[in-house]
Amino acid sequence: MVDITLVDGLFVELLAASKPYLTEAEREEVQHLVDQAEYPFALETFVHVFVDGGKSATQDVFSIITRLTGMLHMQMDDTISRIPRLPPGRV
Repeated sequence: MVDITLVDGLFVELLAASKPYLTEAEREEVQHLVDQAEYPFALETFVHVFVDGGKSATQDVFSIITRLTGMLHMQMDDTISRIPRLPPGRV
């Protein structure tokens, strides 16, 4: 059983940690899916925004994505691995 409160909290952290990299429209799209409790679709959308947009992510963003994929029992390792990582200390 997935703890919805924890999942919601992780999405709040994820959107906050990635705020410098998302457009307002991208953030709103993910937030809308979270608000509708469409967590797997929200996470897929979030990851594809980074992959398709050629965006890099911090280690914090990767950690939250990893936690969410585990909690939601999603297999996204191949897709996630295509997101470039920012060096530590970069924003």
